[in-house]
Amino acid sequence: MSDLLEKNLKEGSRKRSPKRIIALTAIGAIPVGIGICFIQVPIGCACGNPGIQASGTYLRSQEAYYLEHQTFSKSFKSLKIAPIPDTTTRYLFSTEVISDRVYIHATPREVPTDLFGLGLTKAKIYALVGAVAYDKKRKATDSVLCIAEGSTFDKPPKPVFNGGKFTCPSGFYAR
Repeated sequence: MSDLLEKNLKEGSRKRSPKRIIALTAIGAIPVGIGICFIQVPIGCACGNPGIQASGTYLRSQEAYYLEHQTFSKSFKSLKIAPIPDTTTRYLFSTEVISDRVYIHATPREVPTDLFGLGLTKAKIYALVGAVAYDKKRKATDSVLCIAEGSTFDKPPKPVFNGGKFTCPSGFYAR
């Protein structure tokens, strides 16, 4: 009986040798480590797209400013809104003020969403372009905010103002 117990103890210890446990752990850790690199993390809060909010605020402020002063403003201070930063986590913003029109472009940035920020996966961010114009025939302002239908990292084209109404460029839809 004691021979059987000794034999079982020797077999059990041979199967669980430290070298074998380390080797199996290392072999299992490699695919897990590679998989961890592809875990996607969100780029921001779930409170919506801040680019849409910033662009919309800018456009509405320009409309209100024009109705009051009969010109568009070149500064955020006179619009009485917080300045839109040139660069955010998602967008590169640019504004253009012409005598009878205002444009705001939100060009998407390449934002990695993998766990370590290696760029293995990137966020799908849609370009935005907005515009406000004064229609002399109707004596009223018209505005539009266009959102890209697909993800692109190019600067969005300007909306076209024809017949008192804006038309979004191809590949964009109006919000």
